[in-house]
Amino acid sequence: MENLEAVKAICIDTDVIVDYLRGREPGKSAFTDWRKKTDVFITSITAFELLLGANLSSKRERRTIEVESLLDQHNILTFTHDSAKKAAEERAGLKTKGAPIEIRDLFNASICLLKKTPILTRNKTHYERIKDLTVLTP
Repeated sequence: MENLEAVKAICIDTDVIVDYLRGREPGKSAFTDWRKKTDVFITSITAFELLLGANLSSKRERRTIEVESLLDQHNILTFTHDSAKKAAEERAGLKTKGAPIEIRDLFNASICLLKKTPILTRNKTHYERIKDLTVLTP
């Protein structure tokens, strides 16, 4: 994507949000900067991953409050029947090529494709396998 100023909305992947919550770069600055520039979305898959991490934490109560607060501040894009169809198509194509990706990444990608929204991630390698998905890195 040549013109980042033209981005009307962006979906933030779990790894970038975890960086933000932990105060780690490059995710912390990227997440903060994008929130100032455009509409920021989080998928229901990322919400699940963040809540799972909070529940597995030794500081479960504190982490859950942090995650819930963050989720309450953003629009959540859900995994729908259409997302499932798109994910199944993409998975079949990737499997045929011998290049499958982690299923949760595939679900995130299918949501972003249907919403025509780029994804901000440090996991460029997986997401770049999805045709027509715009992948941005911090």
